[in-house]
Amino acid sequence: MPELPEVETIVRGLRRKLIGKKIAAVRVRSARVLGQSPLGFRCALAGAIIREIDRQGKFILISCEGDLLLVAHLRMTGQFLLVPRETVTDKHTHVIFDLEPGPEQLRYRDVRQFGRLEVLTKANRASHSLNNLGPDALDIDAVTFFLNLRQKKRAIKPLLLDQTFLCGLGNIYVDESLYRSRIHPLTQADSLSREQARDLHRHMRRILGQSIRAKGTTVSDYRGPDGIVGGYQAYLRVYARHGEPCGVCGAIIQKTRVGGRGTHTCPGCQPG
Repeated sequence: MPELPEVETIVRGLRRKLIGKKIAAVRVRSARVLGQSPLGFRCALAGAIIREIDRQGKFILISCEGDLLLVAHLRMTGQFLLVPRETVTDKHTHVIFDLEPGPEQLRYRDVRQFGRLEVLTKANRASHSLNNLGPDALDIDAVTFFLNLRQKKRAIKPLLLDQTFLCGLGNIYVDESLYRSRIHPLTQADSLSREQARDLHRHMRRILGQSIRAKGTTVSDYRGPDGIVGGYQAYLRVYARHGEPCGVCGAIIQKTRVGGRGTHTCPGCQPG
């Protein structure tokens, strides 16, 4: 699933190309990826001019003239691709946005069709799940992060994955952040010292920043709007490296399950 760095990379790529463009027409090839009726989706966006493109956690927010907000969550395999109009449309492309001016189309592609696109107006934004998100992982300061951890009697990994506590993180960057902070994923959040919380906050922000500069992590499906894969997978130290020796202590990296999620740890650097 695309996480904060991947979504941020997509947003920056779309922002460079789409601001000021008009959505001349919308074609829906599969209604499964929509959070509303295809007719309502098409009618709301046809003729809309794109004014801003932002990110909130893992959500992509495309603001259009007329107080319309196109909200996209890519889930497991969703992709936004900017391609020339004459590009052959494959069977996994489910929504096509014709843009003016210019020769490109914005296409939403999703192999598993778990992603969701929907148009919000001022009237229905108040009840959307966006309002339940916690602070962004790149915005929260170290003191607030520590104080919020002290209030939670939960294992640290499931807590960091909880988007209502902290939004933007997923499996990859939680595993990497905990490893570099030498914190076991089952450690109780309220047991972390101020120093441990500060260290975790520092590593988390550093890893996210490095991944954004590398244009994200491609383990399987993630692509930027230009179709280019990310590069941060070359710098992962534990995620997807189970069975390999730790680069710090030499212990064999293990894969277990924590909170129902595959979890990568080093038993030497992160003793339980």
